[in-house]
Amino acid sequence: MEKSYPLPEWHPQDATVLVWPHRYSDWANQLESVEQCYLTLTKAIAASQTVVIIYFDHQHKESIQDQCADFGCNRQALKFIQIETNDTWVRDYGPLFLLGNQRYSYLDFDFNAWGEKYPHRLDNLFTETFYKVINSNTCQYTRFPLVLEGGNLEFNENATVLTNLSCILRNNTGTQLKVEDLLAELKQSLAVKKVLGIEVDALAGDDTGGHIDTLARFIKDDTIVHAATDNPQDINFTCLSSLQKQLANLVTRKHQPYKLVPILMPKNKIYNSDGNILPASYMNFIITNKSIIVPLYNDDHDTQALTTIQRLRPDRNVVGIDATELIQQFGSLHCATLHVPVNTLDETRFNTTN
Repeated sequence: MEKSYPLPEWHPQDATVLVWPHRYSDWANQLESVEQCYLTLTKAIAASQTVVIIYFDHQHKESIQDQCADFGCNRQALKFIQIETNDTWVRDYGPLFLLGNQRYSYLDFDFNAWGEKYPHRLDNLFTETFYKVINSNTCQYTRFPLVLEGGNLEFNENATVLTNLSCILRNNTGTQLKVEDLLAELKQSLAVKKVLGIEVDALAGDDTGGHIDTLARFIKDDTIVHAATDNPQDINFTCLSSLQKQLANLVTRKHQPYKLVPILMPKNKIYNSDGNILPASYMNFIITNKSIIVPLYNDDHDTQALTTIQRLRPDRNVVGIDATELIQQFGSLHCATLHVPVNTLDETRFNTTN
């Protein structure tokens, strides 16, 4: 494999991928309500870049097209691919891209639905199927036996990955690899120079076991925003205190501490219809070519999340989207999307809205 390196989310993008909720997924009983979130998200992204929508079958595609037209989405920016999936959290089972001298390395890792918690046979096949659709002349497909989830891998532009080791160790217990060997294989497969590994518990209600995109994110190469609470009675107080302490001990490749910017968690906890607490976090934002789209929860702390991120990234238009329906299945905006770097897609091979 030629020399390559990972890309931060703010690297120029060809598109954002969405797997639209369908009647065979866990959204079956909430389709109408959650589709409003997907429509709002699609409209926001499609205003400035391509949105690739994954649909289950022809009937599903027609329904999505009609809804997007009625909602006023930019139809010319919408491209469609038919791939059957179990669920919609494409961030975790989709591909990772490494930029090489001539083309991208297109990485396909195993996916086990966060420790065999849910059906995932179709989701584990997604990355290989998606590869067959995009322009293979710009990507070299490589499959790795490690179990990795994209939502637990956060890259900056200095070949550094931030990750919660708790999830990686959980997913790869059957490999018989020692921790040191596992980290070495992670470093090699991702072509990173430095692994920033923390070990913290998950937020209450987080069925991923603690993905980094619910806890801490690179907002710049040397700056990390992270979830925080100032309430000692908060159920996540211990977790977030440990997170802050561990982040404070991390250093860059130049041996400098990272700039840490706390963002308070939503003030009020959100529960689903079964009474389960949900892992609502502002860290689950997405970065597009022109915007940063932040999940909002109709909470007193929504505004401070938006203003803090806007202050840190004045080059992007920071907007919020109501994610209270999306969080009902324990995920949010970043979990539901996948950014695809520039010069990786051949859009002439896709279905359009016409």
